[in-house]
Amino acid sequence: MFQNISMKQTIFRAFITVMEGKVPEAKAATRLSNGREMIRSVSVTEITRQAHINRRTFYTYFHDVYDLFDQLEDKYADDLDQFIQGWEDQSDPMRAISESVGKVVDYMSQNSRGMKLVSTIDTTIFTMMIQNNVKRAITIFNDLFDQGRLGPKVTPDRKWEFDYTVIFLTSGFAWVCYDWLKHPDEFPKEKLKQLISSTFMGAYKLVQSDELLNPSQLQEVFQKQRAAVKCD
Repeated sequence: MFQNISMKQTIFRAFITVMEGKVPEAKAATRLSNGREMIRSVSVTEITRQAHINRRTFYTYFHDVYDLFDQLEDKYADDLDQFIQGWEDQSDPMRAISESVGKVVDYMSQNSRGMKLVSTIDTTIFTMMIQNNVKRAITIFNDLFDQGRLGPKVTPDRKWEFDYTVIFLTSGFAWVCYDWLKHPDEFPKEKLKQLISSTFMGAYKLVQSDELLNPSQLQEVFQKQRAAVKCD
C-alpha cells in the first residue's frame, strides 16, 4: 500500500512539473476561465518521462490525465478535511480551531505548487475546499456559531446577519488563501495563521454577542485602534 501511495505521489509531482511548464507565468497568477482545457496539452508520455516510469505503471493508477487531475483535487480536499476532525472532543474548541488553522496553512505551504496549480486550472475546486472546511468549522457543534444561541425568537434581520457572516468567512478565507498561494514567500505563513485565527475569533464574538455593534460603538473601536497605532 505504501508503495502505491509513493508511486502516486511521484506521478502527481511529475504532472505538476509538466503542467507548470504549460501554464504561462502571466496566467499562473490568475484563475483561468477555461483552465481544464489546459490539461489537454499534457500527454501521458510527458508525465511518464518526468516521473521516470513506463506507461503501464501510469495506467495502473490513472485512466488518463483528467483522472490524474481529479484524483489530485480529491487528495487535497481529503487532506484538508482531516484537519477539522475531532473538535467536538476538545475542551477548548476555539483553541482547537486556531491550531487547525495553523495545520491548514502549513499543509498549503508544503503543497503550494500543486495547490496553486489546481486552483488556477479549476476555478471552483480550491474555494469549495476552503469554504466547506470553514463551514464545518462554524457549524460542527452547538457551542460555536450556532443559530440557536442567537435566541429563541430570532428576527429576520438577525438571521440574515448570521448567514451573511458565515458567507463572508467562507468566501473570504478561500480568496485570502488563494492569493497567498500565488506569493507564499512574500508573506510569512505564521502571520497568515494569526490573521485568519483572529478574524475567525472576532467574527465568532461578534455573532455570539447580544447585539451587533452600532455605528457609534464601531467608531469608538476605530478610534481606539488609531490611538494604539500612534502609540506604537
